[in-house]
Amino acid sequence: MNKNNIHIGNLVKNYVKENHINSAELARKIGKTRQNIYDLYKRDDIEVKLLLAISDALNHNFINDICTPRPASQSSVDDVMDALKQLVKEKIGNQA
Repeated sequence: MNKNNIHIGNLVKNYVKENHINSAELARKIGKTRQNIYDLYKRDDIEVKLLLAISDALNHNFINDICTPRPASQSSVDDVMDALKQLVKEKIGNQA
């Protein structure tokens, strides 16, 4: 998959399907309806806050999946992505 053109909904949907996760259960874990989850699967982008909630609920770091290495001139973007990845890692680790 080209990381410059990632369809986030498909990424989440494929993970859910491959791991035999019930969409209704995902919806409950993040405080959404099952219909919200089905709508999410159709979206090519979502808010970072929602992606973090999904990552936390599924115990999977989707931020890492979508992170594209940046040139050194964009180190501030790298810093933000690293902070987001660390936040997901900490949230997932706290549930274990």
